[in-house]
Amino acid sequence: MSADITGAGIPATYTPNLKILNPELYNVTDIEVQFYQKRIRWPWRRGDVHAWGWVLFIMGILLIYGLLNYHDIRLDRRRLQVSIHNRRNKTGARMKMPERSTYDRITTHARAFAYHRWSRTASISIGMSTLIVAGFSYPMLYVFVQRPFYAQAPNMGPPPLAGRAGMIAVAMIPFVVALGMKANLVSLVTGVGHEKLNVLHRWLGLLMGLLSIIHAVPFFVEPVVNGTWGDLKNKFMSNIVYWNGVGAFACLFWLCIASLKPIRRLCYEFFVHIHITAGVGFISLMFWHCNNMLTSWHYLFAAFGIWVGCLVYRLFFRTNFIRAFSGEQAHFTPLTNDGVQITIPTTMRWRAGQHVFIRIPSIAPLDNHPFTVASAAEKPEGEYNDLVLVFKPQKGFTRRVYDIARKDPDNSFRAYLDGPYGGLARKLESFETVVLVAGGSGITPLIGHLHELATKIRAKEAVTRDVRIIWTVKHFDAFEWFKDEVSRIARTMPRNSLLVQYFVTQETPVPLPAFPISATRSWPVTPRTPSTPMTPMFIKADPLQAVREIPDEREYEMNVLAMRKELGHDDDDDDDDDEEGTEPHAVTKDDSIMTSPISSPAMAKLPPIGDEVLLEFGRPPLRSALRQWSEGFGKRTCVYVCGPPSMKVDVANAVAEMQDDIWISDDREEVYLHTESFGW
Repeated sequence: MSADITGAGIPATYTPNLKILNPELYNVTDIEVQFYQKRIRWPWRRGDVHAWGWVLFIMGILLIYGLLNYHDIRLDRRRLQVSIHNRRNKTGARMKMPERSTYDRITTHARAFAYHRWSRTASISIGMSTLIVAGFSYPMLYVFVQRPFYAQAPNMGPPPLAGRAGMIAVAMIPFVVALGMKANLVSLVTGVGHEKLNVLHRWLGLLMGLLSIIHAVPFFVEPVVNGTWGDLKNKFMSNIVYWNGVGAFACLFWLCIASLKPIRRLCYEFFVHIHITAGVGFISLMFWHCNNMLTSWHYLFAAFGIWVGCLVYRLFFRTNFIRAFSGEQAHFTPLTNDGVQITIPTTMRWRAGQHVFIRIPSIAPLDNHPFTVASAAEKPEGEYNDLVLVFKPQKGFTRRVYDIARKDPDNSFRAYLDGPYGGLARKLESFETVVLVAGGSGITPLIGHLHELATKIRAKEAVTRDVRIIWTVKHFDAFEWFKDEVSRIARTMPRNSLLVQYFVTQETPVPLPAFPISATRSWPVTPRTPSTPMTPMFIKADPLQAVREIPDEREYEMNVLAMRKELGHDDDDDDDDDEEGTEPHAVTKDDSIMTSPISSPAMAKLPPIGDEVLLEFGRPPLRSALRQWSEGFGKRTCVYVCGPPSMKVDVANAVAEMQDDIWISDDREEVYLHTESFGW
């Protein structure tokens, strides 16, 4: 036996390393502890490698999504450049549109899978679910596949299982904070709005909470297994690091539990304020708990920097804090169907589909609520535009605004706006066909997009040739919110470029013409709401045909003549526009009178003016009919939906099924889906 080996098997010439463990918790001068830490594969001092593994994993995902977003933006820009050049350069050589690429074929398969949604988890797609599962799988496998779970003895160092889980959890903190910010760095890279990234923010927070439990449990198990419950008590009483860890976990536990949807919706205002307070407490206690061990403070400082940087950006570049003192006022207007409209003249600029956070101190000093902008910034930079917000009240702030709008509609209130945020990363005008699907108040983001799209089409700065709107409401009065606005925009667009279909699901059905009616001049009198639920016959109706194009003017006139003949009117009364005695046609059914949508036979003489809509009763069978309707789509189509979960499920699944058509048709290159939610 060599003389330089001790009886314990430790070389006599061994040089101790006092940085192998936390000196406050372990005896780093013990030669056996040092030798054990040196010969194991993953000693405590290499714990930063576990954190780096997670950082590289998440950064790889962000890089992939960033490249995909860059490709789409570049493609949209190229298509618009070609279209504008060809229209302006009538005599020169015409540029060719980008052809379908290998990328288009690959993304077709990916979208056919990722767009699908299950009814029970309507808020997230299968693609998002897959990303969440991958995010959970990597750290769980990394933590549990490796051995050992515990050190050779309690005094040899912390349990390796706890070390791996703890360092990965700490490395997640900057990403959790970044995903939860309104001014979002991840949105800048991926093109995904902060409201959608908020889903990942919550799930990643839950994963961090799970890893924190895995980090803590071994410290409870190890002293009990190797000793007694008294040893566990003595260990926790030996150093404050265990107790500030418990405090940090308590904050994290509250952040995770209170973020669950039922609790969040029960008391949203309370949740927001406590969420911020608990978040600050968690970060502060983590600084104390980690005590600058390994690279832990690097991630904590990164999280703090992201949080402060985003808040400063919002304050100086997004919030109109200074302008509000110069007289920026909010005006409330009551709408039909329990709606409320807030109008704020402002110099703020926004894009279609974006939302703002509004705070009105005289109503709710600390509440800051998001609303989608339902108007367009038409006037040039620096001039005032009316920023319009439309919503149905729930409770809290929105209910108080609703009450004020009914009782004191002439009053105005100083408002602070924070935004705009979100919106569509891609350009609608770069698609040949645009399909806008809305349910109820989900029409608000679509109005801005329709206005912006119509402006681009008039200026010949759009590829779009076909725009279709499907708006479903429960009650007829809800159409009054934006019916006239849609009609005004429709009259500015080229003939037959816009097809509008309205559906009513909870009104008494009445006879309807089989052709479009003017939304302004031949709009029906509001039918009476039935006292009993709608019959299954109308719920299961199939009002949305495979392809329903707006007829040309000659066909429309023929339909008008046919309708007049059916109503028993002669052709020689064309000039009697104000004919007396022409009462609305009525239908009697079960002793209830239901007014026909034909307000007067005289309307049959009115020529089409461009705001004609198809009005039908029942729920549109979106999943089956959209697939058939797609036969008339252009090469690239965008389907934009904002509505209740069931509507998003039907539309998303329909678009996923459309991906197969791209492979069998040379006339198809892309069917892109964008979904918006009422809240998050």
